[in-house]
Amino acid sequence: MQSVLQICSGTEWEFDMKKKLIQATCLFFVMMLIFTILSRVSDSVNVIQIQTKNPVNQMITHEVKGSGKVEGSQEVAVFVLENLQVEQVMVHAGQTVKKGDILLKLSQNSIQAALKNLDDKVKTLEGQEKDLESQKKVNSQKRAAEQAWAGNSYDLAVQSGNVSVDNARAEVQIAQQRIDEFYREKEAKTSGDDLSGFTDGEEGFNDGETIATQEDDSVTETALQDDLRAKQEALNEVIAGKNQTLASAGKAVSDASTPEASDSTLENLQRELENARADMEKVTVLQSTEGVISSPSDGVIKSLSVQTGDLTGQTAAVVLYSADGALRMTGTISKEDIKYVSAGADVKITDNNNNDISGATVENITENKEDNDIRDLSIIMPADSLSIGQSGDFSISKDAGPYSCCVPLSALYSEEGKVYVYVTDTENTVLGTVMVARKVEVTVQDKNQTTAALGEGILSTDQAVIVQADRELKDGSRVRISEN
Repeated sequence: MQSVLQICSGTEWEFDMKKKLIQATCLFFVMMLIFTILSRVSDSVNVIQIQTKNPVNQMITHEVKGSGKVEGSQEVAVFVLENLQVEQVMVHAGQTVKKGDILLKLSQNSIQAALKNLDDKVKTLEGQEKDLESQKKVNSQKRAAEQAWAGNSYDLAVQSGNVSVDNARAEVQIAQQRIDEFYREKEAKTSGDDLSGFTDGEEGFNDGETIATQEDDSVTETALQDDLRAKQEALNEVIAGKNQTLASAGKAVSDASTPEASDSTLENLQRELENARADMEKVTVLQSTEGVISSPSDGVIKSLSVQTGDLTGQTAAVVLYSADGALRMTGTISKEDIKYVSAGADVKITDNNNNDISGATVENITENKEDNDIRDLSIIMPADSLSIGQSGDFSISKDAGPYSCCVPLSALYSEEGKVYVYVTDTENTVLGTVMVARKVEVTVQDKNQTTAALGEGILSTDQAVIVQADRELKDGSRVRISEN
């Protein structure tokens, strides 16, 4: 009986142990499952979720956008005589007009006053013109007389100088003849003395006489030479005096023949008179039209410089765009966008109703007078597109490349003047192989609003570049590809 009880008791104990073992095993697996779930939840929370793209070979399209207003390419300025009172302005800026439409109406009283003033001015100027022409005639006659007198004086100076020179030259010739005759006589005398010689017993008889003769000859020779020299000097003085007299007389002739300094008084007065007569004709026409100023052509009013009650000035009273010329759109672009826009480039126009207009081209790009950071853009519009005064948006595209390594602009980061991207990499940890982000410094060759072209050789086309992350990235950050 006791043995049976012992057997039964051992069986229950074993059963309890097995039961506890099973319970413990189940608890272990449950805990492992819980820890796994918690680990995955923690991983999904702590690991940065990313999206990636591989670099591609493509073109970079630059698009320059802006808005502008349509204007006429041909302007017509309407000028009105100054100081006439505007009785009424009949148009406004932006208004479409036809040839002959009334632009302004001028006061009749101001027209009458202007006509009287101009008539008085013309009469005054005509009188002044007559006086100046008479004075000019008198001056011309006086000038002719001065020229004749100077010419006669020069001729007399030439004649008188020639006579004086001839007389002085004759005196020199006479002096030269005298000294030549002296030398001939002296030579003949010397030859006779040589033939006679001395007689016997009379040695030295004529010595005293010969010496006296030689002394006389020396005095005579000196006197003759002095006379010739004096006559030559007198001739030189006469020639110099003649030249001086002729120079003075020649200058008088030149002065008398030189045209008078230009006196523009008469010409200016005649020009003023001509303008006054022209203004008088204009005022007469205004009087006949009752002061009405009409449009010279079809077009659109660009601007007005006068209002009702104003006096007309020197500037154009009205400026309009002629309908005869081509249409252009004017707008502005950034200074940095100049490299993407050139004359002749195609332009896409979108009007205020979102209608696309093709066929427009860039006319030119000029500096803005007020802001150096922008440029004025002129676009030639196609016919039958927009009207003068209408607005629209323009878009100009220019392709660059192709570039071998292009990534979305969102992939770029900058720090301390350097540009870099993040690429995916793997790293071995205690938990196994995990995905991490690696920072790679790059150079940007070109970029537009969406895409950047990177320098060649830095990234390969099979590298995954991180283009989006749900949190801030750092070098070595754990990441995983987003399932969305």
